[in-house]
Parts: sequence; structure tokens; C-alpha cells
Amino acid sequence: MKRYFAMHNLLVCFPIACVIAAMVSSCGAGSHGGVSEPGVLVKIGDARLTVSELNEAMPYGLSGADSAEWCMGYIDSWIERKTVGLEAARNIADTRRIDRMAEEYRNDLIMLEYRKVMAEQQGAPQYSDDSLRREYDRQPGLYRCSQPMVRGIFLSVDKKHPHINDLRRWSRSSVEADLEKLEKESLDPAVEYIYFRDRWLPWSDIVARVPGGVDAESEKLPARHQDFETTVGDRVYMLAVNDRLSDGDQMPFELARDAVAGMLQSASAADYDRRLRRDLVKRAYDNGLVKLSPELAGKVGMSPADKQDNK
Repeated sequence: MKRYFAMHNLLVCFPIACVIAAMVSSCGAGSHGGVSEPGVLVKIGDARLTVSELNEAMPYGLSGADSAEWCMGYIDSWIERKTVGLEAARNIADTRRIDRMAEEYRNDLIMLEYRKVMAEQQGAPQYSDDSLRREYDRQPGLYRCSQPMVRGIFLSVDKKHPHINDLRRWSRSSVEADLEKLEKESLDPAVEYIYFRDRWLPWSDIVARVPGGVDAESEKLPARHQDFETTVGDRVYMLAVNDRLSDGDQMPFELARDAVAGMLQSASAADYDRRLRRDLVKRAYDNGLVKLSPELAGKVGMSPADKQDNK
């Protein structure tokens, strides 16, 4: 299939090259000489735009008309980049600084990609609940809610539902038998039922289930153990609140658990990256790859990771 698309795009681009040649000829540019090299569409100085390059860059799935338009745009952009680049190179006396910047940027990209690959191979460490709990207890104030959170039961039901009063009462009950009745009644497709007494949900998730008219501001959030109910159209939306947290409240451990693990994993990844860079620099010195002048001997040799550690 990929080969088919490649051939299709290739066939589309050849007529485009012919159109360009006709346009150049009709504009009187033919006196500058055409391109006689096979597979080359445009040549500017030592730079060449080939049919294969155009074909590789073209997105798959374009129609014939869209392919033609895309090819023309790509070729125009290529010509602009090369001509402006040549003119700029002629008028900038010293391009060595730019060459150095380009090489440094290239080296940075390669280095970052290598460090990313090495970190992925290392894998994320796994933490036991005990270790996460110890980290949480060490500085619980770090973990604060960024939005209101609630625990409870949410119901959406037709206002003419024959058991609507029972559903309301069961959702506010803590009796196991009532909850079983509620769960059984929720098998009715006309009843939307979400049980989340055992986990925290953002208040915004509840708001999103009620079509309009619900204020999501934290100061309007139902108070702890206060029920919330509203009717929109033909449906009644009920929220039995068992517990809630406001924006800025300290997270309980069960809510902060993932955040604690993420913080520990970030610290571990940063430590691994420092060790990786330090070991690579040390290996380079040990293997004689780094050669220092007498003036620098004993004054350099510490990796940036070591310098960061010693601050």
C-alpha cells in the first residue's frame, strides 16, 4: 500500500515539474539554462531538489488536485529558502559563528535524544505504598488540590421515573442493603449512576454531566455531607456528597499517591541523568579522549553534573 501511494505521488509530481518548466520558459527564464540531471526538479547553486525528495516529503492520501497544489507550495518554499540563503551567505562576511551555533544545536539535539533513549531503557522505578507514604508524611504540605474534588454518588434520572424518591433516598444512605437496591435499579438504561465514595473526582467532572446552569466555582461547591440536586429539562441530577476538598486544600494520601510517585520518579530520572553525564565525561578522560593544555591541567575535568551537585 505504501509503495502504491509513493508511485501515485511520484506520478503526480512529474506533471508539476513539467508545468514549472513551461512557466519558466514562458516567462523568458529559459536563457539561464534548464536542469538536465535526471530526477532533479530545481537546482540553485550546489543545492538540488529532486523528485524523490519531493515524493518523500509529500503527505499520503492527498487527492490529485491537492497533491499538485502541495507540490507547487513545497517547490516555491524550497526555492525561496535556497535563494535567500545564498544571498545571505554572500552578504555576511563571517558565517563561522553561525556554523558553530548550528553544530552546537545539532550536538545538543543528538545528546538530548541519546539521554532520552538511555532514560527509557533505564525504566521508571516502582515504589511501594510504604515508601510513598513515607515521602508523603515527610512533607505533606507539598500536595495541594488544584481544583475542588468530591466523593459520593451521582445520579441522573428522568423526573417521571416511578422510583425517583427511592433512588434519592438510597443514594444518601450508608446502609448496604440500600446501596444494593440502588445498584440494581441503575441497570435501567434510563438511570445514569456513578458510585465514587471510594475515590475522588474533580467537581468539574460532575458539572460536565449537568447540561448548563451549574456553577463550578469552589465557593459554590456543596459543603461536606450536603446533597445537591437540580432539574434540567426532563431529567433530575442528584449528587450525594460524602466528602469534598476545596481548591488549595491538602490532598489526602490516597489522592496524592500518584503525585508523590511522580515526584519521586522525576527526582530519580534527574539523578540518573546526572550520573549518566558524569560517567560519560569520566570515561572520556579515562580513555584519553580529553586532552588539556598545561594551563588547564587540574583546573577542569569536572562534568556539569558534578558542578551542579557541588553547588
